[in-house]
Amino acid sequence: MSRPRHTRFRLLAIDVDGTLVGPDSCVPPQMVAALAEARAAGLLVVLATGRSYVETAGVWRQLRFAKPHQPLVLVGGALVSEPVSGRTLRYRCIPRDLACEFDDALAEARLSTMALVDGWRHGLDYFVTDRGGGVADGGWFRETNARVRSVPRLADARGMPDPLRVSAIAEPTAARELAPRLLERFRGQLNVHAILAPNYGVTIVEAHAAGADKMAGILYVAQSRRIGPSQIAAVGDDINDAPMLRGAGLGVAVAQAAEGAREAADRVLDADREEAGGTLARFVQALLRGEYDAAVDQERL
Repeated sequence: MSRPRHTRFRLLAIDVDGTLVGPDSCVPPQMVAALAEARAAGLLVVLATGRSYVETAGVWRQLRFAKPHQPLVLVGGALVSEPVSGRTLRYRCIPRDLACEFDDALAEARLSTMALVDGWRHGLDYFVTDRGGGVADGGWFRETNARVRSVPRLADARGMPDPLRVSAIAEPTAARELAPRLLERFRGQLNVHAILAPNYGVTIVEAHAAGADKMAGILYVAQSRRIGPSQIAAVGDDINDAPMLRGAGLGVAVAQAAEGAREAADRVLDADREEAGGTLARFVQALLRGEYDAAVDQERL
């Protein structure tokens, strides 16, 4: 039986890269213990990440969660999957014709494209165009055991299903300049942003279908358990976390968060130079004690 819960929050959503783990993809012991305490207190703990299933499963296993297992919110919210089997529970894809148009726009910028599809449903992970403009090196796909098919253009990829995400690796400055232009060009059709992938040390320009974001994925998990947005706490560090930080009852940005995440959050955690995961673990413990309940309620009156 779960221990009594002292907080009004019932679900804790946590970003992975830059929040739960660093570039080594290792969860600090303090966070393993803190999340175990949160689950024992009755909170649902949901990982919400831009990673695919194969990239996330190893991080989830480090947490050593007992049953019942909560779904994983993946690919920036475009996919929700069971953590053990990888079975797809929900997806929101980019229509193929639109994905091909975005691929052509990346080609204009002389960038190579990676189109991620639902591996559980289709038995393949990526369609890749190699234009000599920054396609992920072999390490990206080797580390994830990705199943990849190379094509000249996405429009030439016979049998390609609607992808979950279309992205390209770019130099950081070029990525930051290109993403706003593509967002304007595809406004209302695609969510486009530039994001750092710290586990690979690269900057990516990526697109998802309009309406596919982490908050949408979290709400899918929450609603089936009769949990409302005001009962959700979310923690993140980058621009793709902004929708869940704004939409949750409590949005928290870690100390090193990007400006877009900091602006969307209710709170920004202080830096902790003494121990990895220390600040975030203490936040989880304070959340369980109810220390954030009244302050957030007062701010939102």
